[in-house]
Amino acid sequence: MARAFLAEWLPLRRRRFVVGTFSATAAVAALGAVLTFMATGGREFYGDYLHTNSLARPTGIVDGLSAISILLGVVGLCVVAAALAGDYSRGTLRNQLMAQPHRLQLLAGKCLALASFIALVVLAAAAVNVALSFVLAPIKGVPTDAWTSVAGMRELGKGIANNLLNAWGYGVLGALVAIVFRSPAAAISVGLAYVLPVEIIVTGIWGAAGHWLPGQLLQDIANGGHGYPTTYADAGLRILLYSLVAALITALLFRYRDMTS
Repeated sequence: MARAFLAEWLPLRRRRFVVGTFSATAAVAALGAVLTFMATGGREFYGDYLHTNSLARPTGIVDGLSAISILLGVVGLCVVAAALAGDYSRGTLRNQLMAQPHRLQLLAGKCLALASFIALVVLAAAAVNVALSFVLAPIKGVPTDAWTSVAGMRELGKGIANNLLNAWGYGVLGALVAIVFRSPAAAISVGLAYVLPVEIIVTGIWGAAGHWLPGQLLQDIANGGHGYPTTYADAGLRILLYSLVAALITALLFRYRDMTS
């Protein structure tokens, strides 16, 4: 497993991939901070009405990060789907299996490497978002004393952890569609089509579906359960069950499906 972990980091460390991924992440994180502070005039933003007083609370330090949680999830999905499905399309998986014939150990090492990469992406997004929030706060007249308090640091830690769980959850979906479709384009297209338009349409027609659809539950977790109909604990339990089922299906397909390329 350790060899598979280290081997998977080789393509993840490619300069083009790293620069592209982290540049996009930084841009998204900056956008989240800017839009959050632009909405402090009482304009509706993600279903809420943001005010200077609300941003001045300890939770205000992660409001900008929460605004981009779904985009961080999309990054997690795309990274995992592209990496795992790319091994099939490039034909490199066969060579990897010759070096590591224990398929489940190979898959576990790959997934751990991808999970650690996603963690770095979320941390980078948090760093950019929080830093820019401190820059924009004086401009919009938002006091930041509560942000640097013990309560503020606690909220920051919770916000990063929740967004990391959210991104990992999307990554589990990315792994499933990658192993099912074996094509980066197909895996990413199907994954994004499900979590974005399909779930949005379904919840728009039938609101109760938001209590059970994984994408909606992951947003609940990313935002700490605030503003969502499902409690944080219930959302976490349902996502855990979904993740276990998805991981089991992924492992079985990877273990027993014939290698044709």
